[in-house]
Amino acid sequence: MITPKLFAPALKTLSVALFTALLVSAPAHAASNPVVLSFSTVGDSRQDPVNLDPSVKNASLVGQGYCQTPSGTGITPNPGLSGQDCKWLQNSKAWARILSAIQAQKTNLMFFNGDMIMGYGKAGVPVARTSNGVGEAAITSPTVTDVANSDLMQFYKQYGFWRGMIANLMETGTYVVPVPGNHEVQCKRCGKSAQAENETAWKDNMGDLIMDGNRLTKLGLTVTNFNPYNNPYYDPATLATTPAPYAVNPDGVTTDQSQLTYSFDIGTSHFAVINTDAVGKDGYAPSAWLENDFSAAKARGAAHFFAFGHKPAFFYNYLGSAPSSTSSLNDKDSAAAHVFWDIMVKYQATYFCGHEHIYSLQKINGFSQAGSAYQVLVGSGGSPFETSVATGNPKDRMYSWAKISILQDGKVYMNTYGFDDTMVDPVVRLDSSIRLP
Repeated sequence: MITPKLFAPALKTLSVALFTALLVSAPAHAASNPVVLSFSTVGDSRQDPVNLDPSVKNASLVGQGYCQTPSGTGITPNPGLSGQDCKWLQNSKAWARILSAIQAQKTNLMFFNGDMIMGYGKAGVPVARTSNGVGEAAITSPTVTDVANSDLMQFYKQYGFWRGMIANLMETGTYVVPVPGNHEVQCKRCGKSAQAENETAWKDNMGDLIMDGNRLTKLGLTVTNFNPYNNPYYDPATLATTPAPYAVNPDGVTTDQSQLTYSFDIGTSHFAVINTDAVGKDGYAPSAWLENDFSAAKARGAAHFFAFGHKPAFFYNYLGSAPSSTSSLNDKDSAAAHVFWDIMVKYQATYFCGHEHIYSLQKINGFSQAGSAYQVLVGSGGSPFETSVATGNPKDRMYSWAKISILQDGKVYMNTYGFDDTMVDPVVRLDSSIRLP
């Protein structure tokens, strides 16, 4: 087994030319069978104001100023982050390098699988926070400090910084498709539960991307069958007319999920984005909606199915791991997770996710459905790694992303890439030419 200490020197021997070729290369295909659509996917770039990864900690900066946090007074002593990352709560260096690599690979789309901000508060008016989110009263005459340190301000400034970081990618040809994560929609002090205010803040900061038809057209992409009413809150029978909600929602959703759960087609590929932490249904996939959505797409002639959510369906058990009920859909409710996974298998879909700050590629069998499907966990976009120690698998502590290429003849290939926590060693291929349905 290759240990991290042996792995890093080997990487350093790569020449600049080999590094460049590795970064931009795709599987060798004849010119008569070109790539007709490509996309990248990654998640979890937010930084943590308390529990940061030791590889980014600067001991000389510990206690130098304050970072914001969605608890107490709204600030906490700097745990050792750079001034920029303390203020905006991004792993700027890792995320910037991933963005630069994706830009060099020139994919058409980039799906970001949630947790682009620290968030994790309650994006409403300034309140006197309590330890459990109960009985919080609005501050009647808030000071500038109260406003500046409020959860609402923290959400919006963090969204703004992240949008600024992706702007160059958008302007150079890669359309960014956002996926909500638990840090965007949940409130930690409120029992890690999704909040309507946070869903509203998501739509206000990400809604213009879902979907900007004019920008997509300028990028040469034709998106079809997108409908803002195509979400679990609305009855499929009325999608094209009145958006009347279900009397009893089959997925148990109680808030409008437009721009949180949605789908669209590009050519014969169908893309579905799901909110795995809707208000009242934290830790669940909207499986009833997804079955209807995939069924309709198949009837239209969709040949490839891709789903994107924040929480993994199944936890990746790395050495020393200890999953909890919030770690995956399966850890929350195994029966519901099995229903969701059988839908993935039924439609030969691939599920891309984050939440666990680690890389993992798993092919998982169905439960009541014959066959299997891939779960691609790319949750190491900059957030503190799941494990702070070596596990014997160098990939467990590598910032990573995936690139998927759809060829003219209908074949689909995936390559995954990463770089280690030094952030100076070359990018390497993690898994190569994986054939997807």
